[in-house]
Amino acid sequence: MAQIDKPNLHFNPRLYTATGSAQSITGVGFQPDLVWIKDRDSTGWHFWTDAVRGVTKTIFSNTTNAESTETGGLTAFGADGYSIGTHSNINTNGNDIVSMNWKAANSAGSSNSDGSITSTVSANTTAGFSIISYTGTGSAATMGHGLSAVPKFIIIKRLNSTSSWPCYHTSLGNAKGILLNSD
Repeated sequence: MAQIDKPNLHFNPRLYTATGSAQSITGVGFQPDLVWIKDRDSTGWHFWTDAVRGVTKTIFSNTTNAESTETGGLTAFGADGYSIGTHSNINTNGNDIVSMNWKAANSAGSSNSDGSITSTVSANTTAGFSIISYTGTGSAATMGHGLSAVPKFIIIKRLNSTSSWPCYHTSLGNAKGILLNSD
């Protein structure tokens, strides 16, 4: 992949101080499609929310928990950031918070039948980043990702039950893997 001009238009971290009250976090520079939030002052869980699954659907990268609905977490994606509710893991009054924000296609995704399983994809081909949702079959399968090149890094999370977060990276090859939620 070629160097990206203005990478902060595709990925931009944001620091904020929690207030304990619902608030809008702005200054991201774009509407994020994937937001990963972590309270830097506590051992609270890592919140992952994306536009494909919906604003209240959250997964936690430090656990094997299934997806949950968190109405007090992210409440909206905005043109320059996002809004949050009062959930203590991302908005404990006075705590320092970091969010990592990625831009995909600024949509809930579209159907992609490029693989053996139809997937829902929101892709940013400039940045080489996409969010994919699919229903597995229990057998080996492929799914479209909406990118113009083979992905170099892949994170997978089963949503409907407890499971680890398997990851692939091109430097490891396809015979090795790592788990995002484990050391």
